[in-house]
Amino acid sequence: MSRTQVIRVLTIVALAGALGLAGCGRKSALEPPPSAQAAPPPPAQQQSGWRSPSGLVPDLTPTEQPQTLPPAKNRSFPLDPLLN
Repeated sequence: MSRTQVIRVLTIVALAGALGLAGCGRKSALEPPPSAQAAPPPPAQQQSGWRSPSGLVPDLTPTEQPQTLPPAKNRSFPLDPLLN
């Protein structure tokens, strides 16, 4: 085998190995260790709104209905024929 063929074979083997190892992982959240326990949820408190202790921040309790936005205009996009 010539030197070029050896380099080509080694490159193919390295790429195949990298592709093989790339598929080994799981695509999900990390699992906690076996000794880990979930923290208990905090107790629920019924509050009408948050108020600052100093009174400098106004009451953040929503008292009005949220304003709704008008409907969006139907504008065209140059690629619309491809998307529709």
